[in-house]
Amino acid sequence: MTLKCYSNKKMFFHSLLAILLLGLLVLWSCKPSVDMAENQNIPEANWEVDNKLRFEYYCNDTLNYKDILFSLRHTGQYPYSNIFLFVTTLAPNGNSQKDTVEFMLADNRGKWFGRGIGDVHSLQLIFKRNIRFGQVGRYIFYIQHGMREKQLKGVTDLGVMIKNSEIKND
Repeated sequence: MTLKCYSNKKMFFHSLLAILLLGLLVLWSCKPSVDMAENQNIPEANWEVDNKLRFEYYCNDTLNYKDILFSLRHTGQYPYSNIFLFVTTLAPNGNSQKDTVEFMLADNRGKWFGRGIGDVHSLQLIFKRNIRFGQVGRYIFYIQHGMREKQLKGVTDLGVMIKNSEIKND
């Protein structure tokens, strides 16, 4: 009788383990894959206007659609509810594209968007959604702040993430 009970427990454990592994596999396969994620620290949370952050991405997939996101962390001392960024993208063939983008960081009452722990707030900002990279090779992104101040206080770091688009294209 003890042997049969042990056998049933063992079979139950193996079944539970198989169900958990199958569930994790399904959840993992449903998430968009991240091709690139890099963050850069801004020294002393003092972003000089001449400090262009440089990010490199090697593209080997010109068929799938991608999303490009920025991750921004700032302190509660950041003096504005928005931020302007100048983004220059260099393609493998040497062509460049310049974008000026504005992101809202707080609502009209001054409540910060994103997540906050203590005095630090972080959020993901959609730069480009559902795009294809036209060429295989190295892309370089230069990002600098476009605010009126030469020294922008309160931004602690900025990152770039490129992942498969969550929008399904047929």
